[in-house]
Order: sequence, then C-alpha cells, then structure tokens
Amino acid sequence: MCKTLDPMLDVVFKLLFSRPDCEDLLISLLTAVLRPASPIESVVVLNPELEKETVRDRGVVLDLRIKLKDGFQVNVEMQARRHPGMRRRMLYHWARLYAFQLVKGTEYSALSRCACVFLLGYDELPSSRFHCTFQVLELHDHAPLTDQLELHVVQLRSLPSEHSAEQFEERPLVDWGKFFVAKNEHEELAMSDPVLHKAKKKLDELFADPEVQRIARDREEGALLYQFELGAAREEGREEGCEEGRDEGRVQGLVAGQRVILLDLVRARFPQAPLEGDLRIEDASSEQLTKWARQLLTAGSFDEWLEAIGR
Repeated sequence: MCKTLDPMLDVVFKLLFSRPDCEDLLISLLTAVLRPASPIESVVVLNPELEKETVRDRGVVLDLRIKLKDGFQVNVEMQARRHPGMRRRMLYHWARLYAFQLVKGTEYSALSRCACVFLLGYDELPSSRFHCTFQVLELHDHAPLTDQLELHVVQLRSLPSEHSAEQFEERPLVDWGKFFVAKNEHEELAMSDPVLHKAKKKLDELFADPEVQRIARDREEGALLYQFELGAAREEGREEGCEEGRDEGRVQGLVAGQRVILLDLVRARFPQAPLEGDLRIEDASSEQLTKWARQLLTAGSFDEWLEAIGR
C-alpha cells in the first residue's frame, strides 16, 4: 500500500489546498503559475466544501475557485487522466467563471480578470512545453485583445530537462511539478524547500485520516471505472462502425488498455491483493472485462471477486 496519498488525485488536491492552514501553499502554487507583477497577499477559496455525492459522481469536476485580494478570480483544476473534449472544456470553464461575475445591473467594465489553471497528469497539447499560457491575441502581430483572459496548462509529465531555459524560467513551478509526480518520493523534495516540506507534512496528515483514505479510494475507483467504460464504449463504436476491413490491431489495443485499467482498479480496491499469478486475463474479451470491473466494485474481498469471475 502507498505510504501517502497521491496529490494528483483531484479530491486529494482539493482537500490539501482548500485547508485554511494551507493558504501559504496555495499562494505559492498560484505565484509559480501566474507569476504576478506584485505579490499575492491573500486568497479566498470560494468552494472549499466537499460533498460525499460529488466524490462518487464521475461527472463532477473537483476544482478550486479562488478569489485574490484584488478581485482577480482563478479556477484551478487537477486532472490526472485524459478526458475527451478537454480543450473545449478548458475554454468553457473560463467562460463560465468570467460570466458568473455579471449580474443584472452590472456594467461590463466591472468584470475582473479571470484565469483558469489546468494541472494535467498527461500531455494534452502538441507543444512539448511544461507550462503553456494562452491569451486572446491578434493573428498577425500577436497584440493582445485584452488582459481579461488567461489559460494556463501545466503538463506535469513534461518536466523540463535540467539546465534548460524553461527549467530556469519556471523553477518554482517545476519544484511543484516534481512534488505532484513524485508519488512516494516526497522526502527528498521536502528537505530542499520549506513550502514543500509543509506540503508533505499536510499530505501525511490527510493520509492519517481513515475517512480521507476512504474518500480518495472511492474517487480513484470511480475515475478508473470511467476510463474503463470509456475504452469499452470506444471499442463498441469501433466495431459497429466497421463493415469491412476492421482494424483488428486497434481493437486489440483498446482491449489491452482495458486489461491495464482493470489491474489498476483491483489495486485501488484491494491494495494488498496478490496479483502475481492469480489473475489471468490475457484472453478475456472486452465484454468479460467490463463485467468483471463492475463485479469488482461490489465484492467484499479479493477472494470473493476471484470466485465471482471464475478465476
């Protein structure tokens, strides 16, 4: 079993950075991403609550809506796994954040700047950059239309190489990136930076709470099952759309992906399960894998699940 929680799991990320005693951690992260002209003095998390229903609902985004002292609003979202339509969702979340400020009788001039920050555990953009910033620019001379829109995409798996220009420019954010992707290797990072030292300490405190462990496990299982069902749906659509010359390699690849996710789901559901040699799923079909994944979520033990699927 892991020695701590995964800060790239959205529910863990929200629990960590919405804590009142972690305001300095949130300011440090926002400063690293936004690189403001003047220091961020204080922040207010507008949605610190975490309802049980939202944890189990795979369609709910567990983001952080934040208001800075000067009125600047920021939405921060952690996504460890790929989601369809992510780039459209990025723009939608910014538009919603911006539009929510406007109430009846309010002048457009009263609208404050808004930024959306997306911390991604995968490479979404064709750019190899670790930190990409988007604004509305004129196509030819790149003059900005306004400073009201900012979209920040941090591709956490694309950490810049040592001594590179981006490593030098983004050093505080790179350190946070290492913290997020380090899994169980936070000790060395914590020794090098007092902010990361506190982040590790608070992460350990969350891990010591059995209720938080349960919440994280429920969220992880839900996310894995979503990815599993998404792969099954893609395969089904692929099969229905192929009348002749079906791409067998593509179909087999999707099933192979389901097998990997099923194993991840087993590890999340039963961390102590002895998987070596006990689970032979190489010849299972997509239909079988889908059935087994659903049975897994209702099984009381690993052995009970093995018995249910006939292994």
